[in-house]
Amino acid sequence: MIRIVLADDHLLFRSMLEEMLKRDEEIDIAASCADGIEALEQCKRIRPDIALLDIGMQGKSGIEVLEELKRSCPDIKVVMLTTFEDDENIKTAVRQGADGYLIKDMRPEILLMSLKCVYHDMILFHKSAYHLLQTAVNSAEDEKQKKIQLGSIVFDGTDIKILQLIVQGKTNRDIGSSLNYSEGTIKNKVTKLLSLTGLSDRTELSVFAISNNLI
Repeated sequence: MIRIVLADDHLLFRSMLEEMLKRDEEIDIAASCADGIEALEQCKRIRPDIALLDIGMQGKSGIEVLEELKRSCPDIKVVMLTTFEDDENIKTAVRQGADGYLIKDMRPEILLMSLKCVYHDMILFHKSAYHLLQTAVNSAEDEKQKKIQLGSIVFDGTDIKILQLIVQGKTNRDIGSSLNYSEGTIKNKVTKLLSLTGLSDRTELSVFAISNNLI
C-alpha cells in the first residue's frame, strides 16, 4: 500500500483528486491537507511514502514544505503537482531534491502510474517541466564556457558567477544552492580563486572583482 499525504488549497480540486486516487487499491490517502503548514505537520506525524504537494499554497508553499521534508524526513518522497510551469520553481524543486514535478492537466491514469513509479524510486518530470529544465541546464553550460582573461589569469563563467555572489555577501552554502554545487565544492573553488589572484580573503576578492569589472 502506498501511503500518500495530499496537499492543495483548492478544496474542489483536492476533493476530486483524493476521490480519484482512493479508487486505486494500491493507494491510501493518509491525510488530505488544505495548506503547507498542515501538510508539513501531517507528514512529520504520519511519515507517508509520498507527499503530493501543490506549489502555491497558503502558510507554506509546496517548495518550502519540500525543503523542510528533505531536511527532516528524507525518506519521504516528495512530488510537486502544479499548474505552474515556471523555470525558477522547477530549478528550485530540483535543487531541493524533489522526486517528481507533475502538471495538473495529466490524465488520472498517468498520475497514478507516475506516483507508483516514484514510489519505486524513479524520478519523474512532466515533459514540459523537463524542457524548461533542459533549457536552463543548456544556458548554464553556455555560461560556463564564457571566459574572461585578466593578465595571466583566466576566469570561466562559474568563477565569475561565484565572484558575483561573493560580492553580494552570499555564503558558500548559498552559492552552492544557487549554482547546484555542494558547499564543499564551492569552498574549493573559492580557495582556487584566492590562490589564482594571490588574495587572502573574500573581502579582498570582492574588491578585486569590482575593481577589475569582473561583475
